[in-house]
Amino acid sequence: MKILLAKLPRPWIVDEKKDDGYTALHLAALNNHVEVAEQLVLNGKANMDLQNVNLQTALHLAVERQHTQIVRLLVREGANLNIADKDGDTPLHEALRHHTISQLRQLQDVQDVGKLLMGLGAQGSDKKSSASIACYLAGNGADLTIKNKKGQTPLDLCPDPNLCRTLAKCHKEKQSGEMDMGPHQNTQNVQIGASYEECHVCSDAKKNTLFLPCAHVTCCSSCAPRVKKCLICRESITQRIKIEECLVCSDKKASVLFKPCDHVCVCVHCSQIVKKCLKCRSPIEQMVSTLCGGTLPTITEIEADVESIAKPSTSETSANMQAPLMNNGGRDTTNTNDIQKLQQQLQDIKEQTMCPVCLDRLKNMIFLCGHGLCQMCGDQMKECPICRKAVEKRILLY
Repeated sequence: MKILLAKLPRPWIVDEKKDDGYTALHLAALNNHVEVAEQLVLNGKANMDLQNVNLQTALHLAVERQHTQIVRLLVREGANLNIADKDGDTPLHEALRHHTISQLRQLQDVQDVGKLLMGLGAQGSDKKSSASIACYLAGNGADLTIKNKKGQTPLDLCPDPNLCRTLAKCHKEKQSGEMDMGPHQNTQNVQIGASYEECHVCSDAKKNTLFLPCAHVTCCSSCAPRVKKCLICRESITQRIKIEECLVCSDKKASVLFKPCDHVCVCVHCSQIVKKCLKCRSPIEQMVSTLCGGTLPTITEIEADVESIAKPSTSETSANMQAPLMNNGGRDTTNTNDIQKLQQQLQDIKEQTMCPVCLDRLKNMIFLCGHGLCQMCGDQMKECPICRKAVEKRILLY
């Protein structure tokens, strides 16, 4: 599958639909083919939000069949959680429609919702847990207020008050930024709350000490003095900085390292409005997130990007000027990818209607086996060139 996707000359064919609107990803989600789904999403770049004739996405089918590993994959890679099917039901509606009493009782015994969500879809976990799937969707941003065509919200389909409270808690933590910090809703981010993950050394306290120069956060303030090399990159530690709360919002932990002053004083959200370090007032040349180690854009870079988006580039302008004129006086700016796709589809249709022997004339004769050739080639055949069955009768098409 991986080799096939890598050699595929037409990448858009991954999202081609059957007559019933099912794509390859729909079928993989329906039949719980986890490895196939991973290849389609990660290597084939399949569109996860395509809908079949019933307006169901692959996530709808995975939730309905309670295929937790595929649910986790689709959510992690950024599938839309709030698309409604022909009945107005979102995946969260589907999850709450298929739970059982035993699942609700299991959910009542779980005190740590974070552990419940992290374990969803893992090996050895309950594969038939719609209640857990519902909590997972709510914890990753599924809307609890969307009504279906019967006027029901997801909570209206939930008979257990404990489950309703758990769903509301997951959704609230998501909105406050405690459940997820990234655009792809990676399940690793469920571990990252406002108080950070546990210390990698003692596993008791929360990690709150930044190591320089690598900018990794792996230990609590008690264990950090004993660590000589970073536990992640093994780089020698030259400085240790204890992470406090954000000086701007005072709501989240500071998580952005300013360069060149090496101060950590604001969270990721507030860093986008800061131009100078709040401690030393020196200009910020670079921002590094301590959550993922990646570089964040400064406010000056963001403003420059906005200006570049607002003003079309000279290359785009010249390309539009070179586009052919249409009858109405405008210029044809059709995407070249769409044209290539249509040309390839036309070529496929021609190949299906051409004689497979001479590849020159159209098929106008079929055999009893169902295969067809042109009349000139068909008159000379004693056996079908495709299935090798003896030719008993030739039928001309008009």
